[in-house]
Amino acid sequence: MLDIINISKVYWKGAEEFVALKDLNLKIEKGEFIAISGASGAGKSTLLNAIGGLIRPDSGTITFKGNDVYKRNGKATAEYRKKNVGFMFQQFHLMPYLTVLENIKLACYKMEHYNNIGSYLEKCSLSPLKHKFPEELSVGEKQRTAFVRAIISDPEVLLADEPTGNLDPENSKILMSLVEDHHKNGGTIILVSHDPLTVHYANRKIILERGKLV
Repeated sequence: MLDIINISKVYWKGAEEFVALKDLNLKIEKGEFIAISGASGAGKSTLLNAIGGLIRPDSGTITFKGNDVYKRNGKATAEYRKKNVGFMFQQFHLMPYLTVLENIKLACYKMEHYNNIGSYLEKCSLSPLKHKFPEELSVGEKQRTAFVRAIISDPEVLLADEPTGNLDPENSKILMSLVEDHHKNGGTIILVSHDPLTVHYANRKIILERGKLV
């Protein structure tokens, strides 16, 4: 489904070069649950963002169902993100001036997505909080809200970058059980994490070192 072919990405800080990804190849099949680990600076987040259509590689290609994610125009890449990819981040990235319900609605683009919000709120124990703002939520509640927003449009690919990084063990377990349920329902999960308990949920584990697969 996803083919990452010989991609590289370099960042510059003045005259100093930092190689985030170097000639990386990876094939991801529909329905896989992949955990990516590695030291800080190994290129994990860059790889995730490149797959999600957020960071264009300097070279190489990323194809989704045979279509080059970056070869098309910017509108087409945005459409790929909107219809096929859900994002979860360690910092949640909830809009502070929107309620739980309004944050989730941002990711909806079909009536069926709006119709499913209630059941997801119930499943994630967020129904009583739907009119609360992010500043009124606990850390676990914020991440569950971010999870619902990420999957409400039923994306084929869920990208999760250290989603339990700010959570205590109990909330980490709750969140990962929700992610696992999404995987069991056919979702493809690509997870970046240092947490061995989180990585345990994956059925394929890969390690990045200095921008390359180990």
